[in-house]
Amino acid sequence: MTNGTVGASHTSTAGGAAGIVNSAAGSALTEATGEAAFNRQLAALTATSTKAAERDVELRVVSTELSAVKKVADERVQ
Repeated sequence: MTNGTVGASHTSTAGGAAGIVNSAAGSALTEATGEAAFNRQLAALTATSTKAAERDVELRVVSTELSAVKKVADERVQ
């Protein structure tokens, strides 16, 4: 009986160690997957930010041109 208990305990310990190794491997895989997703999101955010900055410059140019046209039109009226 003692032999069976020791064997069961030993098997359980080996299974626990294997579970820890599998858990660590899964954790590393999850971390790598999360990092890849984060990098994709960061790239998308950078692209969106760049487009927004370009759009802001375009809007400023148009606003400046419209202000100049309005100024000329106001001067003609006076």
